[in-house]
Amino acid sequence: MFTTSKQLLRKSGKKGVDRFEFLQELVNEFYQSNSLESQEQVLANLANFAYDPLNYDYLRELKVIELFLNGLQSRNPFFVEYSLKGICNLSNDPSNQEIILKHDGLIHIKELVKSDKPGLVKHGLTTLIFLLSSTFSSEVATVDFIAQIDLLRQNSEDQNIKNLATIFLEKSSGIN
Repeated sequence: MFTTSKQLLRKSGKKGVDRFEFLQELVNEFYQSNSLESQEQVLANLANFAYDPLNYDYLRELKVIELFLNGLQSRNPFFVEYSLKGICNLSNDPSNQEIILKHDGLIHIKELVKSDKPGLVKHGLTTLIFLLSSTFSSEVATVDFIAQIDLLRQNSEDQNIKNLATIFLEKSSGIN
């Protein structure tokens, strides 16, 4: 499933693939582009690269997590969606979790779980499930938020949302 550094080196040869340089070019393109379409494409690519743990150090160094967190507050629905997807993809790592929580990402993610867009709700819940394993789990699983997720589980017509809400509730039981 995931590629190790050793496997990557074997695949890419002695010269290797400079992931950092490539990711840096993407970040630069995002900030320097005057084209909204180009920025959206770059953001989608960054969200996809956030899936691979080999990229986590680079993404942290390039402040891509902060870029995603800023995107959660955008008026552009594409930015919000792909920023949340990127955060979701990297939220299983403790160092990334700290950055998300340090930069008030939890507030925005919890708001997106209230969305009428099922995709945002699913990615938000998945991210919060990962954040329950962080040292900040009591901030994630507040009494009020648990009640909100329980209502979501009961009232959602989307079976995937019900399942994710159930997982969140099971993981959060006993935290408070």
